[in-house]
Amino acid sequence: MPEFDGKDLEEALTAAASAVGLPAGELDYELLEGGRKGVFGLGSRPVRIRVTTAAATPAMPATAATEVSAPRHMLDDVVRLMGFSLASAEVRRDGVLELSLDGADRGLLLEREGELITALETLLGRMGRRAWPDEPAVRVTCPGYVNHEDAGLVERVRKLAEDVLRAGGRRTLPAMNPYERRIVHMTVREFRDLRSSSDGEGFLKRIHVEKIEG
Repeated sequence: MPEFDGKDLEEALTAAASAVGLPAGELDYELLEGGRKGVFGLGSRPVRIRVTTAAATPAMPATAATEVSAPRHMLDDVVRLMGFSLASAEVRRDGVLELSLDGADRGLLLEREGELITALETLLGRMGRRAWPDEPAVRVTCPGYVNHEDAGLVERVRKLAEDVLRAGGRRTLPAMNPYERRIVHMTVREFRDLRSSSDGEGFLKRIHVEKIEG
């Protein structure tokens, strides 16, 4: 599978998306190197990812009303009312409905650290509780966008992993959904001497992180 570098995760994902011809939000990837800033540029390392799935679930034509999810229809309506030139796509994975936007006005979505994307995702989430209760959680993304909640989770897992490496033992994270668990497992893979496992039944499961002995 192809590998891509960048000064940060956003840059690496952008390079990968450009190479495989898919929005960054539709890529399945493995984080190989978390990167390091270094001091005055010395000792720095790039973020390296490996694309594990280069073909996303095909998005249904926007004109086929019965073949497109209700959240995506609503997102299209909101984008149209805002006067933006953007097209949507959707893919379901890890128990999440990911709605990706791309087009001439993509830059507007990335302003202020993706503030508009966060607002759209919040709007759809609140509407979904009543309008489409059978749909999974909705994530809104676009090429070049990195979800800051995901980045925060990665940072927390890295700190926990370093603590396990230093002190040993086993740490247990709170119950998480499939999307969050995937992020945790991929982050733990950065640490060669650690392993992660899940337990529990149903949608939410706990994750354990422990040192590989021997």
